Amino acid sequence: MDAGASGDAVVQGTSSDAAVSRESAARLGYIDDPYIRHFVKRPQRRAPLINRGTHSRFDGVQRILRQFVAQVNSPSDSDCRRGQIVNLGAGMDTSYFLLKRLDMLPRRFFEVDFAEITARKAATICRTPQLKMLLPDDIKVAAGGAELHSAGYALVAGDLREFATQVAPRLVELGFDVAEPTLFLSECVLIYLEPRHSDKVLDWITANVRYAGILTYEQILPDNRFGRMMIENLRARGLELRGLHAYPTLQSTSQRFLDRGWHSAAAVDLATYHEELVSEAERARLARIEFLDEWEEFRLLAQHYAFTFAFTKQSPVFDAMSIERA
Repeated sequence: MDAGASGDAVVQGTSSDAAVSRESAARLGYIDDPYIRHFVKRPQRRAPLINRGTHSRFDGVQRILRQFVAQVNSPSDSDCRRGQIVNLGAGMDTSYFLLKRLDMLPRRFFEVDFAEITARKAATICRTPQLKMLLPDDIKVAAGGAELHSAGYALVAGDLREFATQVAPRLVELGFDVAEPTLFLSECVLIYLEPRHSDKVLDWITANVRYAGILTYEQILPDNRFGRMMIENLRARGLELRGLHAYPTLQSTSQRFLDRGWHSAAAVDLATYHEELVSEAERARLARIEFLDEWEEFRLLAQHYAFTFAFTKQSPVFDAMSIERA
């Protein structure tokens, strides 16, 4: 295996790590996700501070997804669905199933990841009745088992470093409509790409999608003591945050969108999200699940992760959305 392939394999492994953390939080009652357990072969109980961080990450992502679907769907006609969600580097994320359970799907939902990841996800979905029953009736297995295709949901194999030349054309083939309001989701994905590659993803969205929004969740602050330690710990596992120094702060993660002419961009770190945007009642509920005595450590860790929500131009859909709005 060459160095590039080896590095890709290590990055792919982060999807399993994220699934294990999410399953831990779900099993203990931090989050309501009955589907993630199907994607985890060897469950592990994470430390309380990791479970607490997983809750805030999950809460923020689901908040934006639900806001988007509420804006694009007709409240009086469940058959009148609009909009698209594209999950970049989706891994074992279960958001499609969570939205389906709530009858809150947009018209189309796409998930993109390396073929090795999508093949594993497709196989798990197809052999698990609780997941398969939630797929559209017209679902078909494709690409030798690495993809799932239907009019409303598609699991697509692709390398985001080739987004404009390979991934985007495949999405269009499978029904992606550049005229539809579209929300892109990227959780700890673009930051693993060289900036020249992640910037090309955003450039394609800017040039081609009429109304686009994006929610990213990524690491920040590489230059303080904790940030340097975070980088070294990841490097010891063979992981490089290739985009971190290009966009190292809350301001710069927002500015990368504004510099492309996007209408709005705002960022909030996970510590602030937990303290100000998770309700007091919810924080009290979490405290009853597990005692967290590492508050300073949690806050320090959470300050090094951030949500950024941005959208390209004014529209009724995205104007009504905000990471700070419940």
